Amino acid sequence: MRTRWVLATLFGLVATSLEPEARAQAHGFADKNHLILTADRLVPLLSVERTSTETQQGNATVTDSTSRTSTVLLFSNPLDRLTVHTVPRVAADFTVIDHLTVGGFVAFGLGLGGSNDREVVNNNGTTTNRSEDAGSGTLLGLGPRVGYILPIHDVLAVWLRGGFSFYSVSNRNYDDDNNNRLRITSSITSFSIDLDPQLAIVPMEHFYFSVGPVLNIPIAGSRKVETVAGNTSTTTTNDFSQFHVGVNASLGGWFSF
Repeated sequence: MRTRWVLATLFGLVATSLEPEARAQAHGFADKNHLILTADRLVPLLSVERTSTETQQGNATVTDSTSRTSTVLLFSNPLDRLTVHTVPRVAADFTVIDHLTVGGFVAFGLGLGGSNDREVVNNNGTTTNRSEDAGSGTLLGLGPRVGYILPIHDVLAVWLRGGFSFYSVSNRNYDDDNNNRLRITSSITSFSIDLDPQLAIVPMEHFYFSVGPVLNIPIAGSRKVETVAGNTSTTTTNDFSQFHVGVNASLGGWFSF
């Protein structure tokens, strides 16, 4: 009888010690063989960036830097944003073993263009109209990442993520200079290290949303600007980097295999 009581007590202690882990795994967010699909960085709650462009002017190296802090509570046009790291992206991650994820993301934005119309009414009553294409732009971003999901509660988990990113951004605009129509095309490429720890809130199975900090450390980049005036074309290429830190919110779900 005493032996049974001791065994029952030991079993109760073990069950009690394992209970938090069992609760943490209730929705199976960190289990093996899950495909996790995420609409990442939907809401950039806070964004702090520093952009630098380095040019060579004669014997001098000139670095132009711009610092900017912003917040967005709803969505906006990704091509209107100066920070590529706040652009929403689609991400896919797979839990190769319990807790360990391997995946990546893709971001894409396309400006379909438009038109600029100008009407000039002269003093003699004549009217001149001119219609031309407006500016357009494209954005492509992609990168691999690995992560580790650490459940800490029945509906909470910390998802530690890190990887690399590549972005290519192109914009075409038009300007007038002494009655000459200028076509200005700028292209930016950038590589960075991405650190992206997130607090995942899992209210039910197969669904989660998250919030957390992001840190993007530039590795390399360049900015190319081509200016075309008539038959004359001028091209300049300079070093480019963009450091970014912020807080973002995301939404996602997962499927079991």
